[in-house]
Amino acid sequence: MTAEPQQRRPPATNVPEWVREHYRLVDAADLEAYIEDFDPDVELRFGPHPPVRGRDAAREGLEAGHAAHGMAHTIVGFFEDGATSIIEFEVVYSYPDGGTLETPSCSVIHRNAEGRFDNVRIYLDQHRPSSD
Repeated sequence: MTAEPQQRRPPATNVPEWVREHYRLVDAADLEAYIEDFDPDVELRFGPHPPVRGRDAAREGLEAGHAAHGMAHTIVGFFEDGATSIIEFEVVYSYPDGGTLETPSCSVIHRNAEGRFDNVRIYLDQHRPSSD
């Protein structure tokens, strides 16, 4: 079976400014700015990994991600139901060795009454193919 070239989806147009600003800061690796979007008691989970609780634990996990790679998110889908938002991305990860990976991902964000993220779920396949 031959792999077809993947056609990029166009950026979503119905994305609220709070989402655009948050991911602009994520892509700029401005953790100290965007961590303020998280509630002090946030629960953050990356895919199959156990969740972490609290802003400090979230900061620690996010710092590790920024140390491992750069990111560029293109928002290709946005869905909202009350305080819960589902954001679909095409993400390009840039690694210190010069390698890149483009992959789809999805975040599910719940915001509390103050508008802070109190529950965040991030789903992605960040497996880099072997260079062998």
